[in-house]
Amino acid sequence: MKKLYYKSKLLTYVLSILILVISSESLFSQSNPEQLDAYELEKEPLPKKKEDPFEDSNSKLKYFSINPGLTLESVTVDISGRGNNATMTQKGPGEFTWMLDVKSRDFQISDYVGIHLLIHNSNFYLNNQFVPQPAEVSSAEEESSSGGSVTGNRTKQDVNTRMQGFYSMTMPILYIGEEGSDSYRFGLGFGPSNVRLNGQVDFQNPNITSTYLFSDISNRENFLNNVSAIQFLTGNISPTSGDPTVSYLIGNLSSGNNLEALGLYFAANQLLKPDPLAFYFLSSSPGLYTPLEALTLASLSRSQVNIAKRNAFAFLFYFETPKFGPLKFRLSFGGPIFKENGYTYEFRTFHLALFAPIEF
Repeated sequence: MKKLYYKSKLLTYVLSILILVISSESLFSQSNPEQLDAYELEKEPLPKKKEDPFEDSNSKLKYFSINPGLTLESVTVDISGRGNNATMTQKGPGEFTWMLDVKSRDFQISDYVGIHLLIHNSNFYLNNQFVPQPAEVSSAEEESSSGGSVTGNRTKQDVNTRMQGFYSMTMPILYIGEEGSDSYRFGLGFGPSNVRLNGQVDFQNPNITSTYLFSDISNRENFLNNVSAIQFLTGNISPTSGDPTVSYLIGNLSSGNNLEALGLYFAANQLLKPDPLAFYFLSSSPGLYTPLEALTLASLSRSQVNIAKRNAFAFLFYFETPKFGPLKFRLSFGGPIFKENGYTYEFRTFHLALFAPIEF
C-alpha cells in the first residue's frame, strides 16, 4: 500500500513538470508578436530609390548619341519673290557628304510612340538650275511618250550660277516605333534652323540682262556703281546678316581693286566659272577690264544672294532602321522654309544616310 502511494506521487510530479514546460513554450511563442513582425520585415529588402524617372525605359541610350556617317544628299532650293522665280539644284541626283548628327535619348510616351531631340547639319553646293524649256522642245516632249529628265515644262541646266550654303536644324521628333532605341522608326519633327546662303541665281529676267548689255561700260566708275545698285535692287544681299566681305565688295565695286578682289573671293569659294558673257566686257572696252574683272562682271549679271537667317522654320520626315551590326540606315525629307528681304526660300532635301551611332 505504501509502495503504491509513492508511485502515484511520482507520477503526479512528472505530469506537473510536463504541463509547466508545455505552457511556457506556448506563452513564449505568443508573448511578443510585434517583435516577430519587425524581425520578418527586416528580412525583406528595402525598395531601391529611383534617381532617374525614365529608368524603366528600354532605351539603350542613357544620355545622347553622336551619329557620324556618310549621306547621299539631294538639295533643291526654290527662290521666289519680287516677281521673280528660280530653282537651284545639283547637277546629279545628289552628292556624297559627311554627316554628324546628334540625337538625345528616347522618352517613350506609350509602347509605340515616343519623342527624342535631333540636331542635323548640312553643307551643300548647287551648280544647276531648272529653266523653262524652249517651245519646240516642249511640243516634242508632249508628243513623245512619258519619260526623260525633264520636270514638267522645265529642264535642269548649268547656266553659270553657283550657290553654296549651310543649314542646321534642331527639333523634337515624334516617332512611331517599338519602345527602345534599336527598332524601325517613322518620325516627324518641326523646329528652328539657321541657314546661310551665298552665290548667284539667274531669274531669267530680260530686264536685268538688258540693263547690263545696254549700259555704257566704257565709263568704268558709273557702270560699276550701276552694277552695285542693280544687285541690291534685284538680289538678296543682307549687309547685316550675310557675308560681310561680299556685302562690302559689292557695295563698293568702283573703289580701288574691289572688283578684282570680289572675283578672287568668288573663285576661292567656287562661285566663279568661265562665262561667254565675259568676252563681251573684254571686247567692248579693250584694256579697261582685266580677264578676272570681266569674269566677275559676268557673274554679277545674275542676281546675287548673300544672306544668313536665324530661327527659320524647318521640318523633317524620316524612316530609320535598327542596327545591322554597328550601322543604321535613315531616309529623310525636309528642310527650312523662310522669307527674307521679299524673297521666299523653300528647301527640299532628301537624305539617304548610313551612320554608326556612338552612344553615351
